[in-house]
Amino acid sequence: MFDNIMLSAILGPALIVIVVTVLILRARISRQSDEAQKAIATFKLMTVATGAFLVLLWFLLPATPVLSTFGFPKTVEDIHSAERLLDYLQRYNRALVRTTEVLHWFIFVFVWWFLAALYSLTKVFGGVTNVRSHQSITKPEA
Repeated sequence: MFDNIMLSAILGPALIVIVVTVLILRARISRQSDEAQKAIATFKLMTVATGAFLVLLWFLLPATPVLSTFGFPKTVEDIHSAERLLDYLQRYNRALVRTTEVLHWFIFVFVWWFLAALYSLTKVFGGVTNVRSHQSITKPEA
């Protein structure tokens, strides 16, 4: 969809908007008193923000026809000139470079989301096990 636009020209402003939105909503979430509710709300927020960014990355992928339907020359006669060969190779190169860039960003964002989600969930479950172990210590046995 956005094949001819530089990746940073789209991802930069989008990343700024997403980060500012997340920071504003995290400030609201931090006002909650229940730690479990905070963690769940943070997990939801981070999942939606990551999903929005990944949808943007999806639109930045080159169109599939670029890679498959503009022609696979089967013989040397299919490429009559050096200019035609150069154009053919440049189209493939642009599509491969864009796909590689989008894949790089996808892996980065997905790993970041996964680790953030894991951290928030372990924070809650760690608190729950600490409360349970504290209750079992203070609870008199019958």
